Amino acid sequence: MFNSKSQVVFLYLVLGVIVMMLYTNDPSWQDELEVLRDSVILTWTASLMNLLLFGNGLGRLFGIRPRQAVGLLGIPFSPLFHRDFQHLLANTLPFLVLGWLILVQGELEGAADFYTITVTILLIGGLGTWLFGREAIHLGASGLIFGYIGFLLISGYEGPTLLTVGFAAIVFLLYGNQLWSMLPSSNDKTVSWEGHLFVFAVGMVAGTYPDLLLTISTWVESLVL
Repeated sequence: MFNSKSQVVFLYLVLGVIVMMLYTNDPSWQDELEVLRDSVILTWTASLMNLLLFGNGLGRLFGIRPRQAVGLLGIPFSPLFHRDFQHLLANTLPFLVLGWLILVQGELEGAADFYTITVTILLIGGLGTWLFGREAIHLGASGLIFGYIGFLLISGYEGPTLLTVGFAAIVFLLYGNQLWSMLPSSNDKTVSWEGHLFVFAVGMVAGTYPDLLLTISTWVESLVL
């Protein structure tokens, strides 16, 4: 019987084996994974500059401030900034794992799917946080991460295949305990439970209505591809 830490290590090893199998059978995946590499480089560069050079001033400027005009800047930019190095480090591995799972099983095609889901989560989930979030500065990539979790979990239900159900199970085992952070908590004021909740819901809607993603993808491709 595995303890919880052993289960996590085992699941990451399983994912590693799947990655190697995909690389062996389809080397083009290496090119598509560049989008994850570039996203991590951009986030680390922005966060480290913010923390080391600006004393978190960029985080205060580009975080989501609910119902304030300046807070609208945070809708596209808040995932790039983190309150400290530990916050940045904690979000990096889940982003890589979940982003890769979306690239693998997406309803669209590789990077196009990743961009489409990411933009949908950022804009709609971020707007929900801006409209209904509590008075605070909401920032960090955990918003995107919860959106990816919602998308991957509902995909195992809406389009059940061995791949989608298997990935949904892995996601739940790895990150299911994090879903509690979508509930209001008086114990940790640094956790944006509203941001987690809204983007999780957007991720589930995106996975439930793939036609919506197809519509948005046309717009996204015209911007980034």
